Amino acid sequence: MKKKLELLAPAGDIDSLYAAIYNGADAVYLGLSDFNARIKADNFNQDNIRQVVEFAHLYGVKIYLTINTLIKDDEVEDFLRLVDSAVAAKVDAFIIQDLGMAMLLKNKYRGIVLHASTQMGVHNLAGAKILQHLGFSRIVLARETKLQDIKDIADNTNLEIEYFVQGALCVAFSGNCYLSAIKNGNSGNRGKCLQLCRLPYKLYRGDKLFGQGYYMSPRDLSLMKEIDNLAEAGVCSLKIEGRLKRASYVAQAVRSYRKILNNYYYDNMSDYKAEQEKIKSIFSRGDFNETAYLYDNFDIINIKDNSHKGKLIGKVIKVANFKDLYRIVISSSTSLGQGDAIKLIKGKDECSIGVGNVNIVGNNLYEIFSKNRPQVDSEVYLLKRAEAENKLMEKIKKLPINLRFAASVGTYPVLIAKYGNTTVEVVGDRIAEKPVVKATNTDTIIEQLSKLNDTPFVAEDVQVDVLDVYLPLSEINELRRKVVSELKDTIIRIYEMAMPKVVRDNENIDVPILPKSSQNYVIVDGLHCVKIPVEYRGYNVIIAPNIYSKTVVDNYINSIMKQGYSKEKLYLELPIVSTDKEIEIIDEIVAEQGIGVVANNYSGLKYIGEVAVIAGTGLNVHNKFTANVLLGMGVLDYIYSIETGEFSKGSGAVYAMGHFPLMTWCHCPFINAFGGDCSKCKYASGVVLEDDKHNRYRIRRYKIEHCYFQLLSEDIIRRKFGTNKLVDLRGLE
Repeated sequence: MKKKLELLAPAGDIDSLYAAIYNGADAVYLGLSDFNARIKADNFNQDNIRQVVEFAHLYGVKIYLTINTLIKDDEVEDFLRLVDSAVAAKVDAFIIQDLGMAMLLKNKYRGIVLHASTQMGVHNLAGAKILQHLGFSRIVLARETKLQDIKDIADNTNLEIEYFVQGALCVAFSGNCYLSAIKNGNSGNRGKCLQLCRLPYKLYRGDKLFGQGYYMSPRDLSLMKEIDNLAEAGVCSLKIEGRLKRASYVAQAVRSYRKILNNYYYDNMSDYKAEQEKIKSIFSRGDFNETAYLYDNFDIINIKDNSHKGKLIGKVIKVANFKDLYRIVISSSTSLGQGDAIKLIKGKDECSIGVGNVNIVGNNLYEIFSKNRPQVDSEVYLLKRAEAENKLMEKIKKLPINLRFAASVGTYPVLIAKYGNTTVEVVGDRIAEKPVVKATNTDTIIEQLSKLNDTPFVAEDVQVDVLDVYLPLSEINELRRKVVSELKDTIIRIYEMAMPKVVRDNENIDVPILPKSSQNYVIVDGLHCVKIPVEYRGYNVIIAPNIYSKTVVDNYINSIMKQGYSKEKLYLELPIVSTDKEIEIIDEIVAEQGIGVVANNYSGLKYIGEVAVIAGTGLNVHNKFTANVLLGMGVLDYIYSIETGEFSKGSGAVYAMGHFPLMTWCHCPFINAFGGDCSKCKYASGVVLEDDKHNRYRIRRYKIEHCYFQLLSEDIIRRKFGTNKLVDLRGLE
């Protein structure tokens, strides 16, 4: 018998919640109307969250509330009111991104259970240790976390480890995508991502157009075959993505993973490919990615498709006018039905059609009608099979109970209900009488007690102990209603009595910024280490090497010190992403040079107490609470999130000018675009992506053991706030 794994499902609406629970989820994550990363989902609200939680707890299913966005200072009161309602509703845990809000909740609510959102970007042991120290009980690892690093975290911390196994992948490293925020003012870190990564882009190499496609659109994830490896590494919760997907997708994904896990427990893994095909029929972006970033995998992007394409089932053989519609005849070996959805593609022309009336006009020939006119010979792809998805949604899980009824003349009838180890007993209001004409029949009592259709229960066994008594059916029905209500309440009460008690005991939320001196900074790379412009000579210098090695960094430092700088004014820009092995390389650089560091991931905070540490833009300092926590931990200064202006005069520095990294990638875009492998590296600095609005983006690489890539806007960001600023000279002429 292998270790028990939690199956964690998404719920963007009430139908998805039912689908998740009825099909075997152990836990469900969901959001309320505000402060969650899927704000476009229907979500739930403060009025109905208690009802939702009670329903889940009745089935023994946990509810994790997502409050996984960055919070502004003027939103804190509303944020706390939302948390108050969720605490009162007895949600099991809170998934949170904002460090300041996490620590505020730890201080205000004794016993609260916090899970670190994947948006916090934890992906190595150093970062995990920091969050364990801060009081998190679980980390939702970044999707980019490698298998060996998962094992290192599990072996060296007490944290629960949650990992995404199914659903959409973000191309950018978790929590550090700023493309939508900077280009359109809709922040992914605030739940409003416009998914600009899913758009088509032209790819130029120099002045030459190389190709056009979805160069930033990853294939969907499905790690079914890796469940053994994930469990052995230390993962305890398998997470399905999909709060914006249809309830039928949630139903199928949960059902498939439940089947796989049930077989996994008994060392008899079923054919996972068949289950993947069932999920794929409802939604997938082409073939699944079956390993993601667990290993050195570069096959991440699906250049040809950015959305659900469906299954090829036939082609269009005739199109004709029909009143104000088009009559379309399709040849297909797969039948079409009302409510189905199809996509018709020929070359670059494509249209999606919701199928209404269907006429069979020949052998494997189907006639449908639409306002859209496809081309003859268009390929037909089935996007949605209505009948199959409706059947998925018909599944209702009932809790099996045993009922025992007893009555004798002159006594009050008793009805006992038992579910598992939970037993309740109710006593009737009317004394059983000696029958005047006819005794109440045993079969009649069993029939009435078994009428549980409008309840969460089903009668598995009904025993009746009566002898020559009369009771009206209304009395029996009332006993049934009472015992069902009592049993339901008792099951929920017993579940929630075992939960950690959460108590709000601190009303003060006024958190002043600790007095720390702030400085100006300039970031340089190898191209600008020879000579720093005169106007920035008084600034602290942040070195961002393109290769993290002792030799390269030593050369940068010597070059800058020759310009009159002391080491006290120098800082090493730490990467947003670094494996445990790569951190060992950085450790050696920091120990040898003794210069300060700029932390762009929580792992960088490990250097506090060893060298001077600045909190960089990668830590998304979005409010005074986060700034206060970091300063209290011992960072010397902080740089504001690129998504916010300054919130405290005279404290912190603002990214003022430069080509800001809008994304960090852990895959190689050059292998995806040009083919080949690392033995014949095709990296070139002249590669540009251009969207249909002529926005252009360059790609920059840095390397530790692995190569990582940053997406840069060709437009220079210029921002003016206060007096303390960060000027980014990388890539500037």
